[in-house]
Amino acid sequence: MTPPTALDRYPFNSPWIRALLRRYALPMWFAANSLVAIANSARDTTLLYFDARLYLMATRSWLEGGDPWSVQLAGIYYAAPPPSLLPIAPLAMLPIDIGVAILAALVIAAAVASVRLLGLPWWWILFPPLIQCALSANVHALLLPLVLLRVGALAGLLKIYAVAPLVLLGRWRALLVLGVALVASVPVLPWSTFLRDLPLINERLMRQTDDALPTLVLVLATPVALLAMRVVGRDRSAWLAVPALWPSQQYYYGSLAMGARSKLAAGIVAFPVAGSGLIALLALAIVEQRRQRRHDGSPDGPRTNGTVT
Repeated sequence: MTPPTALDRYPFNSPWIRALLRRYALPMWFAANSLVAIANSARDTTLLYFDARLYLMATRSWLEGGDPWSVQLAGIYYAAPPPSLLPIAPLAMLPIDIGVAILAALVIAAAVASVRLLGLPWWWILFPPLIQCALSANVHALLLPLVLLRVGALAGLLKIYAVAPLVLLGRWRALLVLGVALVASVPVLPWSTFLRDLPLINERLMRQTDDALPTLVLVLATPVALLAMRVVGRDRSAWLAVPALWPSQQYYYGSLAMGARSKLAAGIVAFPVAGSGLIALLALAIVEQRRQRRHDGSPDGPRTNGTVT
């Protein structure tokens, strides 16, 4: 017989307490985390919409014949691959403040669209990585709604790691269109400059990255993560792959985890620590494995209704 734990005693074993926690714990965690970020941005507005400004400055530099990867803002260098320049180019032709305002509006609209398209309760708009996206006006926020709306090729141009959910979701047409666009971009985009300076760009990127796991840890964790994805299933793994395994992580990458529609995964990803995406994937796999075992052993047999903890 398994000895009782603290969670088996009052007040934790109270159905009323447990019901309150199930209903309010995650929204309160989201709100507390996000309100701190919003307060910090209000106190120091110089960082508000930082990423939008940096992307526009780099893209304008390319349009004017310069090196976009030499552009920096407050010591942070532009480091995105060449395809990211293309979708930003029309806005980079505008006055910088207007371009930033448009990008910020698009990012906020994408955040709202993500919650709506996924059919999540509206308090998910406070999902901390999503709030971080909105505060920095990073185009990463556009990826989830673009993929959901079957415009995955554009998502791949904005951020090359959008390829991961496209592959796992089997969006082959979007991948084909993206591949054609990348080939066609070779004569237009500064690929030669990017490839020549790639070691320096990567070095800067690693210095600027806050939430990346060491490469060795990622390599060793990949086989386990792939097994976890098999347990979790392709539909949810598609949205957890980047937060779990992509190198050079930024906190806002975690906003993709919304697509998994998992309270457990989202609650873990909301922690601003390196490896939270990987931990979320593994935790979800453990819960799913236990659930499958319970269903397999029940008189009614296995049940796969797609519900997520």
